[in-house]
Formats: sequence, C-alpha cells, structure tokens
Amino acid sequence: MNENEISQTFLSQTYQDAWSDYIYSVSTEKADSWDWIIITASNDRQAEAYQIEIDKRKIEGSLPLKTKFAIIADPEGKRVGSGGATLNALKYINEKKQGNQNIKEMKIAILHSGGDSKRVPQYSACGKLFSPVPRLLPNGKRSAIFDELIISLSGIPGRMNSGLLVIPGDTVIVFNPLQLDLKSADSAALSIKTSVTEGKDHGVFINGENNLVSEFLHKQPESVLKAKGAVNGENQVDVDTGFIWFGGNIMQELLNLISTDGKIDEEKCNRFINDTVSLNFYADFVFPLAQNCTLEEYQREAPEGAFSMELTDCRNDIWKCLYGFSMKLVRMTPARYIHFGTTNELFDLMVKDIIKYHYLGWDKIVLCNLEDKHKGSVSNCLIMPKAKINSQSYLEDSIIGAEVTIGKNSIISGIELIDEKVPDEVVLHCLQLKDGKYVCRIYGINDNPKSSADGRFLNTTLRKILDKYRLKNLDVWDETPPSLWNAKLYPICGTMAEAIQYAFLIYRISAETARDYEVIEWIKTDRTSLKSSFNSADTKATLEWRKQIEIAIRVYKCIFLLEQNEEMAEALLVLDKGENLEKEALALLEKSRNSSYQLKMRIYLALSALCNESRTNLLGLKAEEYEDKAYQAIRDSVIGAAMDKHPFDPSKATFITDKVEVELPIRVNFCGSPSDAAPYCLEHGGTMLDAALLLKGKNPIRVIVKRLSEKVVTFESIDLKISRTYTDIDEIRNNGNPFDTFALHKAVLVATGLIPLDSEKFSLLNILDRIGGGLCLSTSAEVPIGSGLGTSSIVAAACVKAVNQILNQDISDDCIYAQVFAAEQLMSTGGGWQDQVGGLTRGIKLIRSKPGIYQSIKVDYLHLEPNILQELQDRFVLIFSGQRRLARNVLREELNQCIRNDRVAMASLERIRHICVLMKYELERGDVTAFAKYISEQFELVKKLDKGASNTCIEFIFDVCADLLDGKSICGAGGGGFLQVILKKGVSKSQLEARLKSVFQDCGVEVWDSTFVIDVKDGK
Repeated sequence: MNENEISQTFLSQTYQDAWSDYIYSVSTEKADSWDWIIITASNDRQAEAYQIEIDKRKIEGSLPLKTKFAIIADPEGKRVGSGGATLNALKYINEKKQGNQNIKEMKIAILHSGGDSKRVPQYSACGKLFSPVPRLLPNGKRSAIFDELIISLSGIPGRMNSGLLVIPGDTVIVFNPLQLDLKSADSAALSIKTSVTEGKDHGVFINGENNLVSEFLHKQPESVLKAKGAVNGENQVDVDTGFIWFGGNIMQELLNLISTDGKIDEEKCNRFINDTVSLNFYADFVFPLAQNCTLEEYQREAPEGAFSMELTDCRNDIWKCLYGFSMKLVRMTPARYIHFGTTNELFDLMVKDIIKYHYLGWDKIVLCNLEDKHKGSVSNCLIMPKAKINSQSYLEDSIIGAEVTIGKNSIISGIELIDEKVPDEVVLHCLQLKDGKYVCRIYGINDNPKSSADGRFLNTTLRKILDKYRLKNLDVWDETPPSLWNAKLYPICGTMAEAIQYAFLIYRISAETARDYEVIEWIKTDRTSLKSSFNSADTKATLEWRKQIEIAIRVYKCIFLLEQNEEMAEALLVLDKGENLEKEALALLEKSRNSSYQLKMRIYLALSALCNESRTNLLGLKAEEYEDKAYQAIRDSVIGAAMDKHPFDPSKATFITDKVEVELPIRVNFCGSPSDAAPYCLEHGGTMLDAALLLKGKNPIRVIVKRLSEKVVTFESIDLKISRTYTDIDEIRNNGNPFDTFALHKAVLVATGLIPLDSEKFSLLNILDRIGGGLCLSTSAEVPIGSGLGTSSIVAAACVKAVNQILNQDISDDCIYAQVFAAEQLMSTGGGWQDQVGGLTRGIKLIRSKPGIYQSIKVDYLHLEPNILQELQDRFVLIFSGQRRLARNVLREELNQCIRNDRVAMASLERIRHICVLMKYELERGDVTAFAKYISEQFELVKKLDKGASNTCIEFIFDVCADLLDGKSICGAGGGGFLQVILKKGVSKSQLEARLKSVFQDCGVEVWDSTFVIDVKDGK
C-alpha cells in the first residue's frame, strides 16, 4: 500500500473505533462523557429546529447518557458573535450548575452553529449543524454534521481533565483522539496539515518553541504565510480546524468576565454579550493566546462586526484575562478536515469528490428509493424511475416526479417537482413560512449571496436585471447595502407548485427570455429575500417535510423488497421505526389498499411483525388482527377465483332428485405439505404424494343431501348427534368461526354459490323458492376430530359434490377441488387442496399444480406392481396419537414463513416437493425401504417449518417403537391426530400393536386398521 492508502486504512479504522466509543457512551453511564454539550443558534426559530433534532435523538437513545444538552440562541435574536455566544453558554451552565459544582472542573463542548449560512442558503433556516452528511450510520440513520461531531467527540473526554472544547458547526473532522493529550496544557489548537493553497482561505498557526502557537494568521495570502515561516518544505501549513480547547483555568477566566464572586453579573454580561461588540471567538479569544501576540496587534485584529470603543474596552479586559496563558499546537496526523462552507464546496463534496471518502463509508446515494448511481448524488429523496437526472447534480430532501429533468451542476433541496425541467448550474430550494405559505429560492451554484448588486446572479447580475426592466433599487431592496442576500426576489405563494413556477420565471428573467407581462406580474407580487425568508421560515414544517420524505422512501424500499420476494425480516430492517413507526405503518397500510393479494398479505403480516416487535398496537389493531387481515386478502382472492371459474348457474338450479348420498375415503399425505396450501401454492404451485384410505374396511365419510318440503335449511352432524335449522341467510353467511359446529356446512353452501357471498338481493326464502324446496345437509365422519387425515376437507368435498349433484350443477373433480378450496378459506381454516383431491381421487398419486390464483390440479396415478402394493400395505401403519389439534393453528405457523419468504422455510419446502417425486420413483421401482427413508426426511423438514408439527408425546411414541420402523411422519399438519409409519421389512403390525399396548395401555395410543383404496376409477 502507498502512503495515502495506509492513511485511509488508519482513518477508516479510526472511524469504526469512534463509533464503538460512541455506542459505549449512549449505552452506559460508566462512559467518560461530556458534562455539557451546548449548541448555539442565531435565533429562536433556528434553536427550535435544533431542539426538535435533539429531542428526536433522545427518543432514539442516540445521545450520550450522562451528557446534558442545551440549545442557546443569541439573546433577542441579536447577533452577538461566536465569542459572545461562548460567554452566553458559560453563563447558562453557571446558572444551571447544582450545589457546589465548579464550572472549572467540568468537561464542556460548544458547537457553534449560530450563523446565517449565507453561503449555503438552503441550510439557513435549520442550520448547517444538522445538514446531511453522505452516509448511513451503522444504525441505519442518515448522518448529519452533528452526528459526525458527536461520534468523533466521544473519545475526547477521556483525554482531558476538564475544560472547554469549541467546535465549528460546519466542519467534519476525522481524527484519532489517542493523538490528543489535553491534560497539561493551558489551551490547545487542534490542527492538521494541508496545502498552503487551501490554508490561505482559513486560519493558520505558526508553531513556536515547545510546540506552542507563536502566531495565529487568519486568511492571509500565500506570500504572507511564506514570509511568516508558516509553510514547510512540503508546501503545507498547520491549518486551523476550528477545534479549540481551553483548560479549566481559562474557562474560569472567561466566566469571570461576566460574573462577580462566582455569580452572573448582568451588567457585565450586557457589556460583553451584545451585537455592538459582537465578539468573535477566534479573533477575540484565540488570537491573544499566541506567544508573539501583542496588545497592539490584538486590537488591530479584524473584528466580527465593526471596530468600536466598546470593542476596544472589551478587548483590553480580555487581554488581561488571557495574558500569561499559552496555546499548545496539537497536530493530528493522519486526519481529514471536511468543510461544508459554501454552495460550491457542498456540490464538490457531494458530487465530484465523494469518491475520495468512500473509505469512510460515504456514498453518492443515501436514503433513496433508487440505487442508480448514474443519476446524480442523492440524500433523502423519493425519485420516480423515469426521471432524467444529470449525473453531475445533487438532490436532497425532495420528491422528483417521472417527467422531471434535472440539469448539470444543479442542486435541488426541499422541494417536490412534478414535470419541471431544471436548468444547469442552479440551486432550487423551497421553504414553508410560518404563515403556511411557500417561497422557492433560485440562484446560481456559483453565486455568492454576500455579493453586491453587481455580483453574479444566475445568468447575469441583479444590476443588469434592474437596468433592463427599468426597475429601481426600491423595487428589490429595502435595506442597505444591497446584496443578493437581502434582495426581495422571491414571491410568497399559497402553494409550493406556484412558488416553483415563479422561481423558473426568475430564471427566465435573468436569461432575458421572460415576457414583459410576466415581469410586471412578478414585480406586483409580495416578495421576500434569502435573508427574510430564512428569518420567517417554519423550521418545524421543514423538519417534518424531511421526515415525511424519509418515511416515504423507507416504506417504498420496504415495499420494493417485499415485491421482490426478499425476506420480510430484511425488508423491515429498512424502516426507521422508533418515533416514526405509526407513520410508517400508516404509509404501509395506504400502499396495501389497491395492491395485489401478494403485496397485501405481506404488508399485513409485516404490520403484525411490527406490532410484535414494538410490543404495541399499531393504528388501533393488534398483531393477530393484522395477521387475520393477511389471510383475509388470500381468502378473498381464492374465493373469487373459484366462483369466477365455477359460477352457480341459477337457470339450471333445481332439485333433480329428493336425495343424494356420497361416501368417500380419507387420505394419507406421504409428502408435500404444506405446498398445497395458500398462499404458497398460489405463488409457487404445489406438489403432493398421497393415497386414499379405508378405515376399518369402509369409507369413513358420508354425506346426505335431501330436499325438504319446508322452506328452511337444516344442518345435521350425525356423529355429534346435533342439528340446527336456519331461516336467515346472514346466519349461513356467518361461516368464519372454525369452532362453529356447522361452519363447514355453511361454507359449502356459500362456496357452491347457492348462498350468494354478499348479495342483498335475495333472502333465504327467495333462494329456496327458486330451487323448489328446503335443503337438509347431513354429515358423518367416523374419524376422530383433528385426525390429520383430511377429514374436514373431504367432508366438504362430499358435501359440495352432493349439493351440486342434487341441484343440477357442475360435479366435475376440478369444480369440487376449487369449491372446497374456497370453503376452507371461508371457514378461515386455511387448508389447501390435497385433502379433497386425496379423498375424491382414489389410489396412490402424485398431485401437482402450477402457480396461480386458480389452482388447476393435475393427478398422476402411480402404477405399482401387485407385490409392491402389497408390501406397502403390509408395512404401512396408522397410529392414533391420542391427541387432537386444530389444523389452522399449525398451518398458520408454516404459511406465515411462506409469506415472510423465510429462506430456510422456502428451501425446506422446495426440498419437500423434490422428495415427493423421489418417493414416487422409489415406489414405482419397488423400493419401499427407500420410500420409507424419504418419509422420515420430509418429517424432519416439516419440523423445521413448524416446531408445533411434532411434540414430546409424538416423539415419545416414535421412540418407543423406533427399532421396528424404517420411516415415520405425522399425518396432515401434525401436532396430534394420526401418525404414519413404515415398518421394517419382516416386522408385523401385531408386533407394533403389542409394543404400543405394553407402553401406553389404555391411553388412546393405538394402531388403526387402514387399507389403500386401489379401485381407481375410469379403469386406471
């Protein structure tokens, strides 16, 4: 590595170390932290903006625990200078100290951010201190200068006893605090080496004896710097970073200037802290600490404001206060000094030079829904994909529409553009004012707002504009001296859109392409200047705007990841949460309203996850309510698809006989679950291997449908020996409670279309009149409840078939599959299609479907040699576990993982589907033992999908007979009901029965007689 690469590696690690120190400071009170961090502001509105930012970070827990924070505005909004602001901060702390606390022994940092930001006007209202830095912090937050400073300052308190560190609020400095030793010096200037070309625009220190500052030169030309000996052999100087440290003694002396006997003296305060004297921290407090400085030179040093007798008197007293103290020159190498001083510097940093800081994790794209780095540099922007953005542009805190074009070398800030074309080399920035109105400021990227009327403005000068359109100074200025900063150019408008159009008009005026009537219209408007708009800005609205854009971006990216089938956990990491959680939840909910069922179900399940994560309700709903909404979205799609494909035909709907009876076997699922269940099968298709079974030598499912003379609907459950009669159609539509004894019966009538899902046109009597009588639906299932053998769905299939048959409707297998699938959704049990297919189609078969809302089922029968079928029959055993479970509870856990796109779960399901095909292959080639091994493998995968699929009792049953088995699994979704095993070759069912009886005796764990139904219909 070359020297530059070594330095970058060092600074990159320093950056990471600073983050570790920072995290420690916000995590424990044991950290060596600042007692106070003071932020200075130019006025109350700016202070309000700072306070909002600080409060936000307090809520996030991102401020050092032991540190007190205060924002102090210049008194009465009068500019008292950085020196006056420093004294004002010491005054505040002295008034807030408790008991015997001595300010001399405190560790204090002052972040000076009370300027007007004239050279970067888009940051005037809310201050440069909280302007963005182009990186996402490790915690996912967009960084600001403040955050960078707080992080870098975390390691300094441990390097000092007490004292005051003054820091400029427009500079980021990357350095290693281990290079600092502030325990023995009176004061210290923290400096870095930089080229003399850069140094001439800043303060420069000259190093004297014992590494003490001998002179402090402020913005001197190269010739003066060289003549003074400030330039070394590498043509570099010790530049002033603005980071100045005063030890406790100097801090006490400064406090003495405004106090008497330790108490604040208001008369003294008024003398030193005012807009006439306007003390400058560097000129008035740092300059006299240089060894070679004299009082005469000190009095000649350029002040913040103007020379005055009051300033001279104050400087005399400050000289007495500081005389005799020295300033140590602390060189930090390697280090980086990054100044956010002017619009041009900002543009160069964000666009041209950003690559220089990649080793710090800085990037062109920070918080944007698009990741296209050819579309300019972006910070916190929502950009529509078709927008044309020049790569040499910088956009922040904005919304950019699809029809927008952004020109080269332009800066866009705090604005929403819909279809505008922004020219080259302009800054376009919108502000909301306190009265709710808007102003859009436009100026050139190279314009200096401090310049006079003859200085550059866009394509011309303000003087030329006035001359061309015969305007007077009074038309633009009401204060002197006239400058771009105080020129009333920008109309105050009722909407942002109107303000933007006036900004483009101003551009056309500067380019001499505006029409005369437009200029007249512009002159007649109520206009404001950069200065006055800054002073009347609604800082709360500005910060809220930034927050809303960030929320929109994070939600957009979250939605994008969900749509791309990324893991939900990854998508949720994009969200900010915290204080923005409710707003993010609301935005997610809004996105779901007109979305596909896939996106709806994922948004709702995401909201459920957020409820669980935050341990709170969101927008008035609980986690389980959002989960139910996810499945409601699935339900509506499945039901709609079934009814569209197999509509009820009222023209044919009449009783064609008085009674129809249907008997069906149950099914055993060898492999494939839950790939047949929605939503997995809807998105990926499903694969199942199963067989139809007789229990105890007969079909256990029996359904009878009869016509009644009375115009009522009666449901009967023969096995439960209960019945109920209905005359109200809404009672039948109320079928979503899986604990309702007749939920299945009700759902069947709705799924077949006999009972309209939501139509209010028909009463139950109307419908029964039309079909020619009342209807009795009677069911019987000689299978334990919660068996895992597909009982409820097969009962539903028998019901659908019987109802459709007696009413002259479609009784094809495809229709029955689809309508039972819909009935399961109506009951909210969330079943799939394997049960009805397994019971309706006899034999052993591989069942498959392709992705789609409507599941078109393909059945592929296995053709087994008679001896292999007999071996399978001899070795296959059903064991009742003695437990019952509700399939809905087990399935939800599995299917939630599918909705979340859990990678492990999806991989497990894919493997399960492959195993189905491998099992078919092994059976057809006659290897029952290999088939058995795959049964066990899929069981292990199912347990990974859902820990509730098995339990201690189930595993104990398997353990008891493990030496007798080659394969084992649950039936259905598991959690109870029946278990299936494949015996070792040569082991008999009676041996297994004896083993189970010896252990479980009369506890309900027993072998059930089962027989494969091989009389496949249609001669197969």
